[in-house]
Amino acid sequence: MASATGTSKMKEIATCSICLNLMIKPVSITCGHSYCQFCLQLYLEQMPPNQGQIFPCPLCREPFHKDSLHSNKQLGNLIEVIQEMEETEDELVCEAHGQQLQLFCEDDGQLICWRCERAPQHQGHTTVLVEEVYQDYKKNLEQSARNLNQFQEECKNQKVFITTQITEWKDKIEIQRQNIKSEFKNFHTFLNEEEKLYLWKLKKEEEQMLTRLRESEANLEQKIEELKSHILELEAKCQGSARNLLQDVKDTLSRTCAVKLKTPEVFSLEIQTVFDVAELFMNMKAKLMHLQDSY
Repeated sequence: MASATGTSKMKEIATCSICLNLMIKPVSITCGHSYCQFCLQLYLEQMPPNQGQIFPCPLCREPFHKDSLHSNKQLGNLIEVIQEMEETEDELVCEAHGQQLQLFCEDDGQLICWRCERAPQHQGHTTVLVEEVYQDYKKNLEQSARNLNQFQEECKNQKVFITTQITEWKDKIEIQRQNIKSEFKNFHTFLNEEEKLYLWKLKKEEEQMLTRLRESEANLEQKIEELKSHILELEAKCQGSARNLLQDVKDTLSRTCAVKLKTPEVFSLEIQTVFDVAELFMNMKAKLMHLQDSY
């Protein structure tokens, strides 16, 4: 059996420096450092757009090309060995009876030992061997992870749509602003106050709509982070031992299955601040006539 120091060193080698957990599907980059495939992909998504597809290593900052990622199978095999060692060395023991927790109570969703099974609190309950339910619950957790991944993708798509709407809205606002300035250019002496009023209204309308759009965007970003947290939790459970996976598994499934994705509010990008040149011209004409009469 490997010494505690040896096991600790192997875990240090196999730990992802981004999430600080044992790597899942490790991939390596040109500088030799390795990370979880999911963690590295998330890191690349969060970096500023780069046309050359060159990014700094999260650990040593040495540049690497996005297409240089390759699977590290040897490290993956080492991680499997570490997990097998942890399963052997980290057996869960019943606090009440000191026996191994080899049974799972379906009614209470708890790991129990053979003496717990005979205790009054578990009389009449359905109990099964851990090995018999491990795969079924693992499948349920993996399905929940897939569902949350799908929700996350939908959130990302909705965020992209909202971001596009913000750009489109700002572009339309800018076009309208230029139109207003152009129309008022020839009548600036008489219409300076009217122009300022229209631009103020347009600015307020822009701010109000941008506030609503950005709130929607922020809510989606928050939902993405929430889903990401649930996914990491489920993936960590699925990579752990059978007993660690089943510990509080029903509560985990209940919380993840309760995650819902609300349809974001659909915003109308029709500008309400409009102007009528003919009406303004008539107002200007009336003002000129008034000035003439006053003379």
